[in-house]
Amino acid sequence: MAKTVQSTEEKNSRIILAVLTAFSAAFLIGALCAGNIGDMLPGFWRISSSPSQFTRDYFKLGGLSGSFFNTSMVGFVCCALLYFSKAKCTGLTVAAYWLNVGFATFGMTVLTMWPFFLGVWVYSRIKKVSFGSVANLAMFSTAVAPFAGELMLRYPGLEARGFSVVGILGAVVLGLVTGCVMPSLCAHAPNFHKGYDLYSAGPAAGLLAFVYYCILYRSPGIEVPTNTDLGDGEKLFVNVFFLVVFVLLLAAAWMMDHNCFRDYKALWKCDGYKTDFTAKFGMPVTLVNMGVYGLFILLYYNVIHGFSMVDGNVVITAAKFTGATMGAIMCMYAFCAQGAHPRTVFPIMIGYVIASLIPFLAVVTGTVETQNWNLTTQAILVGLCFASGLAPVAGKFGFWAGVIAGAVHATLVMSVPLLHGGFCLYNGGFTCGIVAFVLVPVLECFLGTKEERSSR
Repeated sequence: MAKTVQSTEEKNSRIILAVLTAFSAAFLIGALCAGNIGDMLPGFWRISSSPSQFTRDYFKLGGLSGSFFNTSMVGFVCCALLYFSKAKCTGLTVAAYWLNVGFATFGMTVLTMWPFFLGVWVYSRIKKVSFGSVANLAMFSTAVAPFAGELMLRYPGLEARGFSVVGILGAVVLGLVTGCVMPSLCAHAPNFHKGYDLYSAGPAAGLLAFVYYCILYRSPGIEVPTNTDLGDGEKLFVNVFFLVVFVLLLAAAWMMDHNCFRDYKALWKCDGYKTDFTAKFGMPVTLVNMGVYGLFILLYYNVIHGFSMVDGNVVITAAKFTGATMGAIMCMYAFCAQGAHPRTVFPIMIGYVIASLIPFLAVVTGTVETQNWNLTTQAILVGLCFASGLAPVAGKFGFWAGVIAGAVHATLVMSVPLLHGGFCLYNGGFTCGIVAFVLVPVLECFLGTKEERSSR
């Protein structure tokens, strides 16, 4: 029996690595099909040589082909890390990979990853464990990658000055410290949110970013730069790309197991709490969820519209498919193999829709003069992707608990960057941890899980 389980785990691990490598290749194909191939490498270099403070639209900075190429290179580096470290790939590995490629369109470059990989490698040497056993943590540690970009290219000024030996050494030191600290913080994080934040590294990264922010900027009184610069987006190309990829996943699942769609019913009923779909349901069913969940996310970003009151008139806006929006789709996709599926994420979305009425009604009633956000505000589009990390709340406590969790997350997510200056990529995951810390004990006390309510 033990050999059978081990054999299944090894087979799943090989399939996961193959799928992730295929995704990286798909991004490379996307880069070649995006048009203006002549600007692909120059655009990639503009991205790599620019500070990456959250949020930067790489579609505007490096062009569509350059941005897709950066995403592909980040993906291939992650796959190489997994392959050469002989890591056992699980649902958590899928999450770590997608968080890295997700931020490769608006906050991470190939160059800013390496100091953190080096730091976790040093950690593995100190603790005398294989690097493969902590490879996922190496990918999660890049959550504070914007600090590395600042040290390499700009700190302590406001204008990028280019690479310098001192800046690179500073980034390496930052990576070493982060790599040695993040594993212990990530191990402790579930005690903070009791497992109800799928983006478990979010609170760890957020608190560490807060410390770095205070040391590097607030305490010495150094002015914090701002990078938010958004383009008009590339809606058609992004939609076609993801539509093809997600449909191919469904086809691959069916080819592996003709019964996978029927078996998907069991995953659909799962609450997602501390559940690795690859281990519990197998790879074909997990691939079905990856395809279905991906199409579900894509549908949301196409259907959703924001309502704003401007000069007494209601203005309706659609979501712009900027680099940040594409990254949000991929980051939201991250836990498709470990905890998230449409049934448990839908209540979170409803919570966001309800919360969006608050600033709208504040303007309508004359409480404030201008509306500060709606559902298509870029920070909210990105915030929702991480709010999906609260899916286990809906899964364990029910639909309306998920709605409340989503609404609370929406009201907090734009204020949390004040704690870390926009240098934590996992801002929404950090917010999830705060929501879970406040909300879950109250739900346990007054409501109880669905199973507890049924037993009563």
